[in-house]
Amino acid sequence: MSQTPISTCTLPDGPRFAAFVGLLEPLLMAAAVAEGGVAQALSVALDLPTDAAPGTPLTLDAWVERATRTLVFANAQAKSEDGTVLATASAILKLTR
Repeated sequence: MSQTPISTCTLPDGPRFAAFVGLLEPLLMAAAVAEGGVAQALSVALDLPTDAAPGTPLTLDAWVERATRTLVFANAQAKSEDGTVLATASAILKLTR
């Protein structure tokens, strides 16, 4: 199972959904590309279980749950400093090798 390095940032201003998509989608793609090849998103789902204000410090993480020859199933999450999960994303990505 591949895992991208954990990164830290702060939640930007703007709509919360767009902000989390902008933060987590590149991590999902990076996790898929680490499996080898070029990744194209086929499906991305985002869950926002709790509220977060702009400027909230975040820890971001992404990993590959499963990979086949042509598909990667990846997950990502954003946590607050106290470990509360503020957003989760899952994706199915097609690999072109």
